[in-house]
Amino acid sequence: MSSSAPTASVEELGAGVVRIAMPFAGFDAGLNVHLVRGDGPLTLIDAAAALPGVSRMLSGALATLDLGYADIEQVVLTHHHLDHIGLTGEIVAAGGARVVANAAVTAVMADPPAHFLGELEWGSAAGRRHGAPDGLMDGARAALPYTTAIPAVAVDQVVGDGERFVAGDLTLTTVLRPGHSPTDTLFVAEDAGWSFVGDHLWDGSPATPVLGSMSGERPAAEYVAGLARTRELTDHRLLAGHGATVDDVAGLHDERLAGLEARIARVRSALTDEPTPTWDLGGRIWRSPNPGFRAPARLSALLGALELLVARGEAVEEHDGDLVRWRRG
Repeated sequence: MSSSAPTASVEELGAGVVRIAMPFAGFDAGLNVHLVRGDGPLTLIDAAAALPGVSRMLSGALATLDLGYADIEQVVLTHHHLDHIGLTGEIVAAGGARVVANAAVTAVMADPPAHFLGELEWGSAAGRRHGAPDGLMDGARAALPYTTAIPAVAVDQVVGDGERFVAGDLTLTTVLRPGHSPTDTLFVAEDAGWSFVGDHLWDGSPATPVLGSMSGERPAAEYVAGLARTRELTDHRLLAGHGATVDDVAGLHDERLAGLEARIARVRSALTDEPTPTWDLGGRIWRSPNPGFRAPARLSALLGALELLVARGEAVEEHDGDLVRWRRG
């Protein structure tokens, strides 16, 4: 093995919780998996990504704790995205770990390839409606060899809002909090003051639903409302899927919402009385005319801002055949 191969860092956080942080392409904040130890089931919160080198990093990190995949007794999934469910099947196959997830994640795990192909088709169709270039979803398409190789895994415990279960020494309460994705779940250890939040809120999160994972008519409004409820966890530390532990929940929430309001203001300033296709409207405010693999994120952020402007009466959505246009409200 090359000595330059990336490795994971292992950090004891207390209360039997260990953060395993791995480098992850495209994310300066990396990718986290949390191990929870104690008298209850040895638990992994999330299962990283089924991408080259990730399993090696995760298993190597566990080895520093004298553990392997076969020792894991429980895998808990915060949401359905590739970088959080990817190694579930490999871990379960090694030692028969039970899987805990909400009903929406359970549906994805029944046939991940079909689900991710469906998301790709949804995102491509959305791009066409909004006047995006043909290559909008090229990044997701390039990942198909990995997303379509994720095996189906049966979820042993399907948890609903408010349901509790044990992980290590922690009793976790399930909190359904869609926004970043429609499957987002928080697992809150009320007595210990820990909350495992996946990608719901982390230092760097854009407070925008992910294109291809959108559901419902007002995903951005749903996300903002959920974040406001999460802000109330002021006595908790948030353990996120990316980046460092969040100690100042209210402060990070307010920072993320300030960024959202700044984005809304830029979009508002780009609107005119002349209806403009979505992608062309974005071109008025984006710093780079060629966003590359970040194009879906750019479009998601733009659509979130426009949704909230429509709700405020400051923008109007119009349809020219299959093409969506926007004008000042």
